[in-house]
Amino acid sequence: RLGAQRPGEFLSLVHRLDRETSGLLLVARTPEADRAFKRLLEDRSVAVATESAAGPARARAEDVPAVEKTYLAITWGVPRSETIDLPLELEPDHPLRVKMRVAAPGSGLPARTGLSVLEQKAGYALVACDLFTGRQHQIRVHLAGVGCPVVGDKLYGPDERLLARAADGELSEDDLARLELTRHALHAHRYVLPHAITADPLVLESPLPADLLAFWEGRSG
Repeated sequence: RLGAQRPGEFLSLVHRLDRETSGLLLVARTPEADRAFKRLLEDRSVAVATESAAGPARARAEDVPAVEKTYLAITWGVPRSETIDLPLELEPDHPLRVKMRVAAPGSGLPARTGLSVLEQKAGYALVACDLFTGRQHQIRVHLAGVGCPVVGDKLYGPDERLLARAADGELSEDDLARLELTRHALHAHRYVLPHAITADPLVLESPLPADLLAFWEGRSG
């Protein structure tokens, strides 16, 4: 879409979002910016993962410029405000080959998510999720792992078969009623980071979009 709007320009995604996740997405407009921002995010993720695995005494996170990434999620159930530090791995026998799971201690990829419950209503919660590492489906797996999956999640929510049925356009009215939303309620809300070339501070924000805001405001209690 951006390429069609800006023909002939260099455009490269610095990172990715899950297909149904809304919000901020960084796009580089030069090869130099693309390399610099990707290196910044990779170095920060590696440093935090090292701290998680080896302990603060051996961590190098303090040597890497701070990158703060905060997502907003609406969950079934109310999680505790805490930091989840659980390794993740690909579920090897899953037919879609995209599902992640919490790995056994001492295995998998280090993954850390900070949870802060902002508000709760009638068994739902609006949660700020600080993403300290960038593993596939990390926030969704961690929230499901503590018993509070993201509303509308077709893979980690009430029934993983909903993802295949959605891909085939075969979701029933009962399926949609179980999901409550047509997409999962996860939004990339706020990034705070230095510009990877100029080092100028960047604070980028995207408010909760209309569909998620309407769903949240429609909860009773």
